[in-house]
Amino acid sequence: DEIARLSRLVDGLLAIARAENVVVEPVEVAVDVVIRDRAAAWRPVAEERGVGLTTGCHSPVRASLGEGHLEQILDNLLANALDAVPSGGQVRVSAGLTGPGARIVVADDGPGMSPQQQEAAFRRFATSSPGGAGLGLAIVHRLVTSNGGAAALSDTPGGGLTVTVDLPVAQPDRVRRPSPAVPGWD
Repeated sequence: DEIARLSRLVDGLLAIARAENVVVEPVEVAVDVVIRDRAAAWRPVAEERGVGLTTGCHSPVRASLGEGHLEQILDNLLANALDAVPSGGQVRVSAGLTGPGARIVVADDGPGMSPQQQEAAFRRFATSSPGGAGLGLAIVHRLVTSNGGAAALSDTPGGGLTVTVDLPVAQPDRVRRPSPAVPGWD
C-alpha cells in the first residue's frame, strides 16, 4: 500500500512538473467522446464502491488543449470524486458549450469541502482526505490553466462538491506558452 501511495505521489509530481515546463501544442479534442471513454474506464471502480457514475453531453463539444490533457484532468477529477462519495452516492460528468468555450462539470453528492478547503484545494499537497497526496486537484488546475482555461470549485446543491472546468474552443493557430511564473520562460 505504501509503495502504491508513493508511486502515485511521484506520478503526480511529475505530471505537475511536465505541465509547468512544456509548451502546449493544442489539438482539437472531442470532449463528449473523451468524457464517455473516461467514464467507461472508471465505471467498474464506481460499481465496486456502489457509486452511480453518469454522463451527460447533449451535443458534440470540442475544445483545444494539449494531447492527453483532458484524459488526465478527468481521471484526476473522477478519482477524487469516487474516493469522496460514499456507497449509494452519485457522480455526474457533463459538458456543454459556453460563449467563450467548452464547460465540463463534475458534480458529486459526497461530503463536499468547506470554503477554506475549497480555497486551498488547487495548491499542491492540500488534502482533506486521509492518505491523499493532495496532488489531484493541483494537477487539474495546472493542466487547465496551462491550456488557457479556468477551474473552479463550488458546493453541489443538496450537498457535495462541483468542479467546473472551462476550456477554450478549438482554434487551430493558437499555441500556448507556459506561465511566466516558470523560471527560464518569457
